[in-house]
Amino acid sequence: MNNKLTKNLIDNLSKDLLKNGYCIFDIEKQDSLELFYKNIQKELNQNDLSLLHENISIKDINNLRIKAFRSINKIKNWENEYTSLGKNLLYYFLGRDLAIQNKLNLSIQMPNDSSSVLDLHTDALSGQSVFELVMWIPLTRSFDSNAMYIFKPEVSKEMLSEIPKNEKIGMNLLFEKFKDKATFIEINKGKGLLFSPTLFHGNILNKTSSTRISINCRFKNIFTHEAVSGERRLGSFYKILNISEVTKLGLSYRDDLIKFK
Repeated sequence: MNNKLTKNLIDNLSKDLLKNGYCIFDIEKQDSLELFYKNIQKELNQNDLSLLHENISIKDINNLRIKAFRSINKIKNWENEYTSLGKNLLYYFLGRDLAIQNKLNLSIQMPNDSSSVLDLHTDALSGQSVFELVMWIPLTRSFDSNAMYIFKPEVSKEMLSEIPKNEKIGMNLLFEKFKDKATFIEINKGKGLLFSPTLFHGNILNKTSSTRISINCRFKNIFTHEAVSGERRLGSFYKILNISEVTKLGLSYRDDLIKFK
């Protein structure tokens, strides 16, 4: 654990995670953050990513996003570079037997771009295990309507209970009913967000004059209860990132029992 992650800080972040379903932390390795930032700068041919909309039209953004997405996933050892942004916290919350999502996600929300709106959803309802964490990293300032919104655990539970009561209610109507309880995550570059896949979240139309760009990826312990969906399981959706010494010892005792490749 690095010097910045003191016991008091860990305790406070743990309390935030339990109370709010998320916590905001300082990036642990700035060099790795800059690696991703500069890669995207190059692919988008844009120095200040928050001003991307001044040089790129909405009709062209998706093709450029795909290009940048492919590029960041080709970075050498991107898995370790990305994990290093919050490695000590991930180890603390999930343990050292860690798995990471196969691909790093990239989001670009330019002003007034309706195609980038991500409707209300929860990863757990999409087949993800509830025993995971998402690490979400802004590469530009996240604020007001360009920010991601999150519904805290008690509100998310209430929203979840509304679904079977109103089978015909869509996610848009559900959002309208609860939108006053949404928390828009204001966070600057240099900080990160860890949140539970059980929380309802999404983003609305960006009405600011600033583009928001962020990257995100899911993490889980390799012994975590698997997702409902077979497509979201270890080996298909996740890959092994790190195995602890204790697990290596256990596996060496009877290597015919189980193998992690």
